Amino acid sequence: MEGIFKELENENALRSYPFAAGCSPDIPAGVFVDAMLYPVNPRGILYLSGISESGVFSVSDDSGVVMKGSASGSSVEMFDVSGLSRHVGTIVASSEEALAEFSGRGVAQEFGREEAAFASGCVCPVVVDGVSSVSVGGTGPITGTVDFSNKASDPIRVSSGLADDGRRTLRFDILPRPSPPDMRSIKRIICVVDGQTPFRIGKTEGGPYNIVVLTLAGIDREAVCAAAHRENEFEMADTCECRRTVPQEEPIPETYQLEEVTIPPTDLRPFGASNAFFLVVPNLAGYVNPLSITLEDGAVVPKTDDIKVVVEGNSASLADGEMLDSVSSKCVVIQVPGLSGGEI
Repeated sequence: MEGIFKELENENALRSYPFAAGCSPDIPAGVFVDAMLYPVNPRGILYLSGISESGVFSVSDDSGVVMKGSASGSSVEMFDVSGLSRHVGTIVASSEEALAEFSGRGVAQEFGREEAAFASGCVCPVVVDGVSSVSVGGTGPITGTVDFSNKASDPIRVSSGLADDGRRTLRFDILPRPSPPDMRSIKRIICVVDGQTPFRIGKTEGGPYNIVVLTLAGIDREAVCAAAHRENEFEMADTCECRRTVPQEEPIPETYQLEEVTIPPTDLRPFGASNAFFLVVPNLAGYVNPLSITLEDGAVVPKTDDIKVVVEGNSASLADGEMLDSVSSKCVVIQVPGLSGGEI
């Protein structure tokens, strides 16, 4: 492949190409033979501004360094420094050895605009008019295809502004349309024991958050069974005529207890109560629970009002559901089997 650039080299042997005419950079003749640079929105003249100790080439314009690149074989591939890392040009040397000897000196080299300005035939500016990049949350410019993660019904509000550095900006705000809250859903369940009552509520230690335990204070299953079969026991009677003292029953103390269960998820409980609530009557350590909880289906309520008729033109028909009976709500039955019929 030797001699592939011979015509170009012979034509430009007595010129500063790829640098502009009149430039006399401190660069040995014949090191660089060609260049093609296409900067994005350049400002002023483009020139080779320096080579670092590690061999990194820098190209600048009036705004400062706009592209950098390192030697690869006999050429230097240039990329912009805007954060987008776009390929913006190539500088070609006469050989890999000549390029390595020039850029691998181990000392920093600096050049001015008068010394190393590129010829106009080597510079092809790229003008980007409009949005050139997108930065989201301070992450820096983003390249490639940018999509908005929004639903088809969500509107996008676009607003313009002016940054501190003078750049004009565009802002995109996705405005979702929140659905109206379902006021019929249960958000919270509160169990309260208040007044003179033997009922007691609580939660098991270390148990699930959405389970409330129901018990009777001082009354277990053995006490209930003893009271239910009292007629089978002997009853002692005092036959003397002396005055008997009948012990007075202790009044039931005033009690107030409150247990709350939040059904939907919250910040403290991301999983909420799994959309479930349980009222249970388990046997505990040293306590046999006499209570029983059952769920009864609603009763059938016969339809007794007038039947609605839908008239369409010359025909009439019954409205949907007019021949169906309704069902009342379900109910929870709490009872003590064997005590006064069991119901409380």
